[in-house]
Order: sequence, then structure tokens, then C-alpha cells
Amino acid sequence: MKLFRRTKRVNVGTYTDPIPTPPPDIEAQIEDGVLVALAAVRLAVTNRLIVRSLRDGKDYDEQRVRLRVTKEMLNLAVEKEKDAKRIRKVLETVGDKPGAADGPADFRARDAKTLKRRAKVSSGLAARLAELATDPELVGEVADRAHSAFLDEFAVSVVQGARAFDEPRGGKPLTEMDRVAQLQGLSEDLDELGRRARSVND
Repeated sequence: MKLFRRTKRVNVGTYTDPIPTPPPDIEAQIEDGVLVALAAVRLAVTNRLIVRSLRDGKDYDEQRVRLRVTKEMLNLAVEKEKDAKRIRKVLETVGDKPGAADGPADFRARDAKTLKRRAKVSSGLAARLAELATDPELVGEVADRAHSAFLDEFAVSVVQGARAFDEPRGGKPLTEMDRVAQLQGLSEDLDELGRRARSVND
């Protein structure tokens, strides 16, 4: 009596290595980096507008916002150029380090090609951001988008604040202590936004 039945062997074919795909074009990587950088600039400027308006009580100043956009773009350009220099410095040492890496921060001779590419992308992105920072049309577009995002955030905050005060909680209206507590929480949130904005500026 057989306790186990032999299963029919299934032919799954022969394994073949996948066809290697060429790395993306460096210019394409730079343009992708520009899109990410501009989104980061818009977010930073939007946060700055929120802090200046709600905490500092400052009015919207289009020229000031444009200058802020330019400053954020130049800051990112400087940061990417520093990245490129750091990578080039690593490249000077990998030639004498054969074998496999011990970790993600350990680069060897086999990584030289990848590092050279990363340095070119970072340097190219820095140059592109510095160039775009002098384009008044692009700067104005980013500034307008940041302002629109600020208005959207402000509208949401107003609606949420109105609901918090107008809608009963558990069938009971808010007491004066509840109102003070909510205003205190809002003040703390604005202070936190201010600290974040100062840390970005520093």
C-alpha cells in the first residue's frame, strides 16, 4: 500500500537572466530631479506663507514670495553641488577597494561607474536649478502655486475651526474652557510651524 502518491512533474522551463536595461538618460534624470526640487520649493514657500500670515499677521507680498522662491531654489542648488563634491571625493578612494561592499555606505571599485553618474546628475541638477532661479516666469509660477496652496490650507483651517466652535460635542455646546483650550492648541501649532520654518532657513 502506497502512503504517498507521486505528483506529476511540471515543466517550468529553463531560467534565463533578464535582459539588462540601460540606465536612464542623465538629462532625463536631471529634469526629474528638477520636478522634485520645485515641488519641495513650493511646499517650503507655502509653509512660510502660513507662518507669516497666521502667526506673524503679515499680509501677502508677491515680490517677497518671489524672492523666497528664488532663495529656496538657490539653496537646493548649493546643496546638490555639495553632494556632487562629496561623491567625487568618495570616487578618489574606491579605486583601491576591490571586492563587495560591507554596507550601503561602503563603496568599492565596482561602484565607480555608478558614483560618476550620480556626481554628474547632482552637478547637473545644481546648475539647472541655479539657471531656473533666474527665470522670472518660472519663479512667478512657483510663487503663484505656493500662494494658491496657502489659500487652500487657510480655507480648510477656517472651516475646521468653525465646525469645532459651532458643532455641539456630544450634544452639548462648547464651554468657555473648551474654546480657550482649542485656541491654545492652535497657538501651539503655529509656534511649531514657526520653529520648522526657522530650522529650514538655518
